[in-house]
Amino acid sequence: MELTSIQKRITSIEKLEAENKISKEMLKAELENDPGYADAQSTVKAATTRKKEAKEQVLAVASNAEIANKIKENQEEITTQKEILTAELIDHYRKHNTDEIPDATGHLRRFKVSATLLPVRGE
Repeated sequence: MELTSIQKRITSIEKLEAENKISKEMLKAELENDPGYADAQSTVKAATTRKKEAKEQVLAVASNAEIANKIKENQEEITTQKEILTAELIDHYRKHNTDEIPDATGHLRRFKVSATLLPVRGE
């Protein structure tokens, strides 16, 4: 792939993203000015408050709080394990030039290597 092709694609993506940003702002302004939408928004806000209060009451029970804490701890461990796995899979891909690896049971598992373009620094 030539550099000019990549540069053109980046420019095209950035242009479309800028157009979407403007369009989203226009749509948001229209929604905010609509009385039916504003009424629905306030109804949702009231329901969300009631839901939050009910959740807090359920979590106030000691056994439920323990379960919620265990879930939080497990999620943190899962996040850590996934970060480590990502690094290991990238290393495996570099060494073996393949996107397949056998799991502990012997089944062949595929993984995806992806790249994301970061914004320009200082802008």
